[in-house]
Amino acid sequence: MIGIYSKGIAEIPFLESFLDDEVVFSPKEIKYLKYIAGWGLKSSAQKAISIAKKNRIPYLALEDGFIRSLDLGVHRAPTFSMVVDPIGIYYDAARPSLLENILNDDSSLTQNILDEAEEAIEFIRKHQISKYNLSSSNYTVKSGGKKNILLVDQTANDMSIVLGGANASSFRDMVKYAQGMLDDANVYVKYHPDVIAGKKKGYLSELPLDPRFKVIKEHVNPIALLESMDHVLVVTSQLGYEALLANKKVTTFGMPFYACWGVTEDRIACGRRKARRSVEEIFAAAYIVYTRYIRPRTGAAGRIMDVLHYISLEKQGLTSPTRYYAVNIPYWKRRYIRPFIPGVEFISSSKKTSELQKDSRAVFVAWSYQSESMLNDIGKERRVRVEDGFYRSVGLGSNFFLPWSIVMDRRGMYFNPTTESDLEYILNHQQFDELDLEEAYKIRELIVANGLTKYNVDSARMIDLPNVKGRKVIFVPGQVQDDASILLGCQGEFNSIDKLLKHVRQTNPDAFILFKPHPDVVSGNRTGASMISGLRTYCDHIETRASVVDCIQAADEVHTLTSQAGFDALLRGKKVFTYGMPFYAGWGLTEDALTFERRKRKLGIDELVAGVLLYYPLYYNHELKQPASCRAVLRKLARIKNGSARSKYKNLYHSSRLRVFRKFKHAVCEFMGAD
Repeated sequence: MIGIYSKGIAEIPFLESFLDDEVVFSPKEIKYLKYIAGWGLKSSAQKAISIAKKNRIPYLALEDGFIRSLDLGVHRAPTFSMVVDPIGIYYDAARPSLLENILNDDSSLTQNILDEAEEAIEFIRKHQISKYNLSSSNYTVKSGGKKNILLVDQTANDMSIVLGGANASSFRDMVKYAQGMLDDANVYVKYHPDVIAGKKKGYLSELPLDPRFKVIKEHVNPIALLESMDHVLVVTSQLGYEALLANKKVTTFGMPFYACWGVTEDRIACGRRKARRSVEEIFAAAYIVYTRYIRPRTGAAGRIMDVLHYISLEKQGLTSPTRYYAVNIPYWKRRYIRPFIPGVEFISSSKKTSELQKDSRAVFVAWSYQSESMLNDIGKERRVRVEDGFYRSVGLGSNFFLPWSIVMDRRGMYFNPTTESDLEYILNHQQFDELDLEEAYKIRELIVANGLTKYNVDSARMIDLPNVKGRKVIFVPGQVQDDASILLGCQGEFNSIDKLLKHVRQTNPDAFILFKPHPDVVSGNRTGASMISGLRTYCDHIETRASVVDCIQAADEVHTLTSQAGFDALLRGKKVFTYGMPFYAGWGLTEDALTFERRKRKLGIDELVAGVLLYYPLYYNHELKQPASCRAVLRKLARIKNGSARSKYKNLYHSSRLRVFRKFKHAVCEFMGAD
């Protein structure tokens, strides 16, 4: 567990994927922390540094990675990479950092890493990818038979300057050096993107420059600009290293991470940097070994090529901006959707829907199959349905607990087998790679180890099954009879729990049949409680207290219509029989009473998990208030379920008396615009 004290850090999307651990904001119980993290060595990190030192807990310095995002950080563009350093930080030249240690010791620079670096460098140059990748203008550089020299400005008081052995006079020295070359060269000055955006001040932008200098005051692609240069002068800017990637001569006037390794002309020396490194080795160390990445599509931990491919597609405009309009969502339920779809607007009239159709970027969101009449005139490509995710919360949805995951589906919905859903498309077509399968395995381990289910409302307990010795135990999970997955997915002979139980008893006369009613039925939130006693004819035991997981663990087989309990059983290695058409059937992992013509592939369990839990849902961390990965949310749900959550969660999981209050609270908070 890692503690943080900065709201800015807490808001970084997929923070726990970067850190590969649970993160707690302003932790109350410090003794349980492995690390305390802060943003580098900036003034905002001093509280975290002080607490870490006082409590003798290692400090982690965090910083943006070298391939950060599409737009600027000052525009709050989400980052795709992060540096996590337990020793120092790469821009602090006064002491060692993890990056410096990597470069001094070549044991981590394996041939596989160097091959990955070569692939990434080639991709960066071909697709002109830099730290920031906002849209930029074409800037024409004319040599006129002279060499082109580029001076790179930076933002005032940037920590890489303060801690990089430089100051304002370093920029003046750089200008003086360039002036001495004006007779033989064209000198260009590039302002920092944050200065151009009007968010910060620079150094060169504040100096009186020789009128012969050509100042670039617009957003230009830095990689394209560097291709036109012969010599690049920097203080500590990353652009100097990108110039090395373009095979340009680089002179440094400060101490950036790539200086003093033998590839730059340096005005400052560093005795700690003893090794001689190539440009490719520095890239392998800094961009691959030192930096962590996420997969933008899933939020799980990834590699540099995941980010490079994503940025390339975005720069080509192959993904278009979307404006989401949620149709006819009640006030209390809007809080379910808002965190997952930033900027969504809520509308409740058919007239307004018709007007908004004129906007080609408009996409209309409905909860499941509700509000179909309002969407009749809207093309399928502009509709999306949302529903609760598979590992939703600690507490029933019918008791109005906020979801930590939802699914958004443009094709159909996972529980409706009458038409293809996005999930079915993913499972038919997505090529799951090694990282996907590794992440799926970790997800499966986490679910099983913590006994997680969709709602996590039942406490773990031993089930006392009388007269079970020597008999096969079959678990039949209950479902709500009017559940959409039954109405849409059980069109054959078996379309109700009583028919299923009767069939299971007839075909397994000697088996011990264990039945657990659905939690919504037991709680009284959905109809069906009066029918439970009538099912005893077919059952040996009806369990109302133990969890679904306990029932699965006690069974040899699970027989179900469409319940997610069948999926939970697959995760635990149980044999599963299906009689309807649940999302996890038809892929070669279950014994199915029905056939699935559209489901073409045979999948392994981790391929199924990757499709169902990595690629299909969206996740949100309600504690840190940020988009999160599947595994990060599962960790939070496990902690809450196991009773170590903050007090605001305690004693709320099983209390249906608070049901009306929670519904009212959601509506009021939405109306007032509060969290």
